[in-house]
Amino acid sequence: MRKSDSVVYTLSTRMVVLLFVYYLIWMLSGMAGAGFVLCHTLDVADRKYIIILSFEVSIAMSGTLCSIQYIRRLYKACLTDRVEKDATDRRWIGNMAYFIFRPLFACAFSIVMLFALLSGMVIVTGTVDYVLNERFVYLCAVLSGYLGFSVGKFLDKFEKTSEEAVTSML
Repeated sequence: MRKSDSVVYTLSTRMVVLLFVYYLIWMLSGMAGAGFVLCHTLDVADRKYIIILSFEVSIAMSGTLCSIQYIRRLYKACLTDRVEKDATDRRWIGNMAYFIFRPLFACAFSIVMLFALLSGMVIVTGTVDYVLNERFVYLCAVLSGYLGFSVGKFLDKFEKTSEEAVTSML
């Protein structure tokens, strides 16, 4: 059993419905954005437009797959009776913030991933001229989707690695 399968969330019925609608909007808009990028990728030869498409598809895919993950997490919690209604306002706010900000975290990390990919390509090839084509857009889509789906684990790992790095420098 994973840690997320035993967490009890404090949300009212209205909040749960609101979160399902919120994630559905994220998922549908992300799929539409990714579809738009897919339809326009092959027509592009301009490096600037490739970067714009990579940016758009990174946000779209990370938001879409993060939404899928948290819809799944929320409905599993509802099905296994791990959603309680009675609690303080602070617990409700904390639980809502947990669910609302996850897609935004996924999008932020996908942008960081895009910069990391571009800087890595510059280091390896010396320029981005050889790299910026439709395959780069597809790579960004796949990596951002993976990052969006596993943003919770990525946050935990990032926090642990950062703490270890700071501790070792002191």
